[in-house]
Amino acid sequence: MSAQPLSVHELADQCGLALLYHGTFASPPAVLGKALHNVAPETLFRHLEALSRSYRFVSVDEYCQASNRKGLATVTVDDGYQCVPDEAFRVFEALQIPLAIFINGAFMKGTLFWRDQVRVIMERGRSQAFETRFGKALQRDPGQSFYRYTKDPRNSSIRVCEMLDAFLEDEAPIEGCTGFYTQQTQELIAHPLVCYGSHSLHHYVLSSLNEDEQWREIDENRRFLETLPHVQKTSVFSIPFGGDRDYNDATVRLAAEAGHSAMLLSRGEVQGGSVHLDGRLPMIDRVMPRDVKVAELILDLQARFNPSGH
Repeated sequence: MSAQPLSVHELADQCGLALLYHGTFASPPAVLGKALHNVAPETLFRHLEALSRSYRFVSVDEYCQASNRKGLATVTVDDGYQCVPDEAFRVFEALQIPLAIFINGAFMKGTLFWRDQVRVIMERGRSQAFETRFGKALQRDPGQSFYRYTKDPRNSSIRVCEMLDAFLEDEAPIEGCTGFYTQQTQELIAHPLVCYGSHSLHHYVLSSLNEDEQWREIDENRRFLETLPHVQKTSVFSIPFGGDRDYNDATVRLAAEAGHSAMLLSRGEVQGGSVHLDGRLPMIDRVMPRDVKVAELILDLQARFNPSGH
């Protein structure tokens, strides 16, 4: 007979919980289609309010440094979408929950996020046209989708971005997308509940790059973050994409050399057990909630709990 799923209280007694969000648009931009990872502010509030009954929410630094994370939770947001301060800050203020936002310097300087370029191509129904033009130059598994193989670590993200730029030069312009990200001219909002950390310069798949390219992505974004005044910062590093294949030994070593204190993964596991160390840095796994009701979120967390994970 299979074991009964743990309640949220029982889950909190056995493990910590690191949550990962991206977009928090009340109405997601149609130009990005359905592939955008988005949770509406109202859903975000319901998620966090329900979990706060069993977990104590702490800053990402306190969470990563804790020797025992049982009963602790932390909230992170990747990519630096402007909808987070515009539409989601009020959620964290209402619940008094800390938030860590991990930004990419290139997007703050006006570069369009290349994964959003991929989403626009998909929404326009132009994936096949891209494959006809560039498909032979990229490695892919049989049946692997355009969305997946463009972030496959066998393909250099730098080269993929060059292809995306070349393809979109001949397409209708993408209007207004850079406005989706906080721009350097706007400045980051200083808030007592909010800290900012690095998510690399361009959000490339780091394992697809050589060491010099990885160092530029890691160190240049760290130095860019240091130039941003009046905001709280964290030395925790959020690995772009965050899967096992998205970083390598060089990534961990270079992140440590750049002064980062921990690395955030995105493998979708709720981990129990001991702290996982890779080289010199703690590796912290996160779960990415979908825009679903609380009951569905709880079922998903229960299914993802790995009591032996570390």
